[in-house]
Amino acid sequence: MIHNVFALLARLPARPRRAAVRGLMDTVWNLRTTQQVLGRENIPDEPCLFICNHLSNADGFTLDRALRPRKVYFLAGIKLQSTVMTRLGTEAVDTIFIRPNSADIEPLKRAVETLKAGHSVLIFPEGGRSRTGALTRAKKGASLIARRAGVPVVPVALTGTEKFMPIDDRDMGREQVRRAHLTVRFGPPFRMEELEAETIGAEDPRQALTDAMMRRVAELLPRPYRGVYADSAPAPEAEDEPLAPEHPVTQPSPAPSR
Repeated sequence: MIHNVFALLARLPARPRRAAVRGLMDTVWNLRTTQQVLGRENIPDEPCLFICNHLSNADGFTLDRALRPRKVYFLAGIKLQSTVMTRLGTEAVDTIFIRPNSADIEPLKRAVETLKAGHSVLIFPEGGRSRTGALTRAKKGASLIARRAGVPVVPVALTGTEKFMPIDDRDMGREQVRRAHLTVRFGPPFRMEELEAETIGAEDPRQALTDAMMRRVAELLPRPYRGVYADSAPAPEAEDEPLAPEHPVTQPSPAPSR
């Protein structure tokens, strides 16, 4: 049903289409999820780079809702333009498209320019959605953006979206939504120079920097989500939430603040 609605919305001109898609998606999130946002006080007033784990095609809009009214640009894979539903979903937020696992550095330059122009950017350093729900090794581009932009980096931990909109590798454009509880946790911001001690002697300093960044994300996640960064020290607030296929919730989300 929802896929047919997206197909109809795709016929609208760009501006009313974006407004209609955002309204539809807010309605779906309100009806199908509850959402808890923790650590909002950690977000600095100045432009910053958000780094987050990646679980689902629902991640971008979930984070957009958690960050309102702040405007944030999202780096997203170009393949999201290949289906009507995912294309309109990326139009609902401000997006910089990137080709994962390619030599194309133009999107990284645009991200740096966007940060230097006074806007915040959110990236998923893993470069794609985790098929297990646990963190995978992050790509080096995250540290490149952070170092060149010179802005604070805010780690973000996301759970529940893999249950709300599970990955369907057979047809990404027809992924289904289920009832779920979503949690977004913002950690303390840091500067890249604070990580230098963790990269001493590394064979690949850029990858070591990226790994140090991702350890800050892992610290905010329940243990089952930490994956390759599971050796990170647990945060006192982080609960051990299981990676379950379903998390039924009956309460609707509160209306997002503006």
